[in-house]
Amino acid sequence: MKRIAILLLLVAVVFAGCRKSGLKPGETRISGVFTPAVPGYLSISAGPVLDSARIDKNGKFTMDIPLSGSMRAMIFFGNRLADVYLEPGKEVTLAINSIVFPDDISYGGELGPMNYYLTLSRKLEQQTSIAPSELFSKEPDAFIRFSDSVRQLRIKLLDEYKSKYKEIDSAFVAQARVEMDFTWANQHLQYPGKYQLLKGTIPAVPDGYHFDYLHRLNLNTSSNLNSSVFQDFLQNYLDYRQAVYLDEHPNTANLIFPESVARFRVIHEEFTDQTVIDYLLFTAIDDHLANFGTTRLESFLTDFRLSCKNQNYLKAIETTVSNMEKVGLGKLAPDFTAYTPEGKKVNLSEYFGQLLYIGFWASWSEWSLREIPYFEQLRKEFEGQAVKFLMISLDFEKDKNRWAAIIKKNNFGSIQLIQDPKSNVLKESYYLNDFPRYFLIGSNGKIISVYAPRPTENVAETINRLVITGR
Repeated sequence: MKRIAILLLLVAVVFAGCRKSGLKPGETRISGVFTPAVPGYLSISAGPVLDSARIDKNGKFTMDIPLSGSMRAMIFFGNRLADVYLEPGKEVTLAINSIVFPDDISYGGELGPMNYYLTLSRKLEQQTSIAPSELFSKEPDAFIRFSDSVRQLRIKLLDEYKSKYKEIDSAFVAQARVEMDFTWANQHLQYPGKYQLLKGTIPAVPDGYHFDYLHRLNLNTSSNLNSSVFQDFLQNYLDYRQAVYLDEHPNTANLIFPESVARFRVIHEEFTDQTVIDYLLFTAIDDHLANFGTTRLESFLTDFRLSCKNQNYLKAIETTVSNMEKVGLGKLAPDFTAYTPEGKKVNLSEYFGQLLYIGFWASWSEWSLREIPYFEQLRKEFEGQAVKFLMISLDFEKDKNRWAAIIKKNNFGSIQLIQDPKSNVLKESYYLNDFPRYFLIGSNGKIISVYAPRPTENVAETINRLVITGR
């Protein structure tokens, strides 16, 4: 803790210049400079917002993004990333050493104090972290002692920091505490299963093991939903309680989609805060749709419509169901327009007549870039056969030059297109809520799969069978 305390003293001077940003209440600003100056883009993922800012010749960048509430966002530069704390109506400035990013960032602006705390918190985490395989293979008593001691160190750091810097608001402190508590609880929740996976035996946890940590938590606090750590814990908790429910109610196995039935019942039985219930019902039915589609959905959809009070969630699921029915198995793929690297406007339907394997991606998505070589390898494997490989970029209009540069640099052999920014078909009809995402469309233009295997999976076998059968 001595190193952490020294760092607290060193960063005190940076907060004197904090000032009002003049931003609209629903916006936040991220600006700063890269030294030495480097060409490229700084991208950000902040909840539903995906955006990027060009770094100018002096290394400077700025972007204003909409923000509904405080959050930890991720910023990306090349294949490196860091997190940054944001609040609506406030700004943060970043002075970034481009050579060692993200290890050397200085923070200013109104959100400087909070982001410096996060830097110290990460340093503490680095000092106390061990490999998951080592953590979860500890015997129960040793695991509990270690996890609890790290939690106490994190609490001590937060208490020291908030006592020194009064400008840190209570909402930030509350969220930081929530993330500590639920990170710790998530470890305890996952420990028995991870231990069994690593060692092949069930750990002899103390009597009341789950109760001992769960009773310290309040799962019915809607303000906690601002934390992705809390959201992640809720999903793991539902997985755990769903499994317990199925064990305690064996007759549920005779029902259609027993896992979804159990999940819905656990939500109704164990949660009382309507905002939390709405969120859990939304994620439960969204997961069900992703896993099972719209087949025999009526009972779950009726439950969701009657129980969920959040109109945005209700509208989102209705839209999802409508979209999935448009792009369901055997349906004609909705036509859309896109552009070639040369700027020619084309329609998807122009490529009908052969099997299509389509990858939706974006140049600022690291996972997309990682899978491109496998996509190209797959294309070469089926060269000369009755299948076309299309890569369709979902890059924003302002990023199309970067998209074109990536294509030129890599000399892709697959068909490369970028979305038409004036068309809403991809957004409204293709249910592209995550990517990279892969589709298989038959030679007749009808959909075979909206969640086709990835290039890194066993898709070659699937494509080969479809080519042989003339699909």
